[in-house]
Amino acid sequence: MTKETSRSAEDPNGSLESSESAGSARSAVSRTAGVVAAATMVSRVFGLVRDAVRAALVGARSLSDALNVAFKIPNLLRDLFAEGAFSGAFVPTLAAVREREGDDAAWQLFNRVWSTLTVYVGFVVVLLIVGAPTLVEWIASYRFVHDSGYFDLTVLLVRLLAPFLLFISLAVAAMGALNVWGRFFVPALVPALQNVLLVGGGVLLLTIGWADAEAAVPWAVLLLAGGFVQCAAQIPALRRAGWRPRWQPDWRLAEGSVREIVRRMGPVVGGMAAAHICILINTKLATRVEGGDSNLYYAFRLVHLPVGLVGVAVGTAFLAQASKLAARGQRQELGNTLRESLLVCTALAAPAAAGLWALGEPLARLLFEWGRLDADQSRAIGTTIRYYAPAVVFYSAVKVAAPGFYAQGRVRIPLYASLTAVAANLVVAFSLEPTLRHRGLALAIGAGQAANLAVLLAVAKKDFGSMSARTGGRLAKIALASGLCGAAAWGAARLCPDSASVAARAARALLPVGAGAAVYFGAATWLRCPEIKAIADLFRRRRGGARR
Repeated sequence: MTKETSRSAEDPNGSLESSESAGSARSAVSRTAGVVAAATMVSRVFGLVRDAVRAALVGARSLSDALNVAFKIPNLLRDLFAEGAFSGAFVPTLAAVREREGDDAAWQLFNRVWSTLTVYVGFVVVLLIVGAPTLVEWIASYRFVHDSGYFDLTVLLVRLLAPFLLFISLAVAAMGALNVWGRFFVPALVPALQNVLLVGGGVLLLTIGWADAEAAVPWAVLLLAGGFVQCAAQIPALRRAGWRPRWQPDWRLAEGSVREIVRRMGPVVGGMAAAHICILINTKLATRVEGGDSNLYYAFRLVHLPVGLVGVAVGTAFLAQASKLAARGQRQELGNTLRESLLVCTALAAPAAAGLWALGEPLARLLFEWGRLDADQSRAIGTTIRYYAPAVVFYSAVKVAAPGFYAQGRVRIPLYASLTAVAANLVVAFSLEPTLRHRGLALAIGAGQAANLAVLLAVAKKDFGSMSARTGGRLAKIALASGLCGAAAWGAARLCPDSASVAARAARALLPVGAGAAVYFGAATWLRCPEIKAIADLFRRRRGGARR
């Protein structure tokens, strides 16, 4: 037995894991995360094309702000009740039922949840339709509501988009069930179907000459249809996994496992509600300036790409793995898996953040400088991306760290972390918005996520033991390689010609990405980062499988 393995056996908290255990945890999460990331990549690429089409249709001024405000209402509720609180409570409960009682009991629970969601979320949809004017007044600034001339259109768009909440809630339930059954590719891929629909519909609108206000309502209808498609497209995969639909609503939320899901959701909803208050306050502040909220929206779309590819992919893989380990009571292995997941996440998120900081303006000009969105607007979006860039690391890590507590049923910890994030966000937002406007709000969002992560890691350290010196060294290597990545990308962009032609914009945005990536992986390999080896092994396995 090696000295390191002996230490691991003596340490009840697992603060010094064996290299074999760490490698196994890293490999398991990397494998699943790779499947999710591959499917998510397709969706995110189409998402960027979708946003380029949207920019060409409605630009980045008051009309675009109206679409943002209208879609923000069902989207925030989706994050609150579906993707965030619900998935964090549903997946561990469903995994535990399947582990203890078998597939039939798990599918019966899924039917109860699916039916109950339809009833209660359907009621919320009706409330959204009726209360749309009041909601718009609450969310948008006085200037937007009374001076922009888009209030009535925004109310109409809210009412059109309200059923999106029901479709996406059912889609998230389906995703959770498929993940518990070890099916990750289809759930990660279905968001791409919505983006394909929006790209095709948007190009059609441009072709027939519909733009500005003419395009707003058709775009909202396409968004609604995309939500329905995300739900319907997963039904065949569910049936192949063994699902047989039954209408079994739990009207009083009294059935044991359903009640457990609701119990777990409560604190999570509270924490996310607090975080979403920040988003609403940011919206109110951003809409003080015409196009301010749209500037944040387009900038965040680029930030959302690595967060989705890295944080969501690794977090989804980790939640499924952690739920099984928690159900079996394998506490030390859970701690090992959390540490390795965070390191893999950081190894991918940090160079992405550095690249966005270096290439924000070239990427914004390539993606958004079309149709109704001009060069000055795209440059302003690029500047905002720089302010957003540090948030990529914190956002991604939170999406990995929080599921570790959901898997254990300790849902109050992410609640406290979210409340801390709210406080940090508001302090920074109100301090910086008067001088930096929406760019200050981008910094505030990153500060909030940093505070969120700090709380989660402090509790994880107490639960599973302190990070070893080797872990600190691994983080230092990742930081060094990421800094070199950003410097290489920035230098390569300076060497490319800066002109308005499509070819020049593409070269200035894309060639430095390749240069930065090559420098990062070269530096990380030279520094012997084990996370990079795990990623390289994953690609070799997938390439070998493809050849066979």
